[in-house]
Amino acid sequence: MSPVDIHFVSWQRPKITELAIKTIARNTKFGNYRLTVLDNGSDTPQQQMLVGLHNDGYINDLILWGENKGLEKARTYLLNNATFGEYFICADNDCLPQPIIDDEDWIEKLVDLMNKYEDYGAISCRTQVMIGTGNIFEDEMKDITEFPHPGGSLRIMRTSPVKVTGGWEGKPGRGAEERYICGKLRELGYKTGFATHVRCLHLFGLGDTDRWGYDKTLKPEDTGHSDVSHPALDQGDNKEEVIFYAGGESAERYNQE
Repeated sequence: MSPVDIHFVSWQRPKITELAIKTIARNTKFGNYRLTVLDNGSDTPQQQMLVGLHNDGYINDLILWGENKGLEKARTYLLNNATFGEYFICADNDCLPQPIIDDEDWIEKLVDLMNKYEDYGAISCRTQVMIGTGNIFEDEMKDITEFPHPGGSLRIMRTSPVKVTGGWEGKPGRGAEERYICGKLRELGYKTGFATHVRCLHLFGLGDTDRWGYDKTLKPEDTGHSDVSHPALDQGDNKEEVIFYAGGESAERYNQE
């Protein structure tokens, strides 16, 4: 299998970001991916942390912006400058891919789905909870659960049609990037959805952060997240799940307050 480009956009949340990058390395076969991280103007300590991960071999290419230009501009930049294969993956910096199962990693599973279901333009990994949508996974027999706007939870996309749409270039303002790009793909006749059996762990942070893992001084409009109500947002991360996805050593370091 040719390497699949992972477009990983980060902003703040250094502990979550570091854990997500290291878990990608832990749970993905070497040679199956190329990780490009674009940091959208985080504070100096986070960017220095990313430089260290790049030097240690966790990141193939690192792009550091001096200001936050928004998720959409970052996604479009990576589409145009860091995409070389038939597929690419959009990664948010708060999602951990599942461990390797039966000698097949999560990228291989997603590529298999894209090859099998050519009418799908985008397929995201299934998060452990769905904020604001309820449970959409009613038929566990389906390989893919169709959904109009799967988010950046390790979302594999077809390069050619996304480029035809112009990516996120024409999106006004910030927020709901998944609704915009998936809507464009559906206008072209493609379906979008979640991989029913390819999971990822969405992190919500620890006790020293807000409900999305950001510094408590930030407001929802600062981070681009909605101030919605959901038990997962109040409970934070499940430490046992973090250990399962990330491994004991990384989870222990992450869970240190």
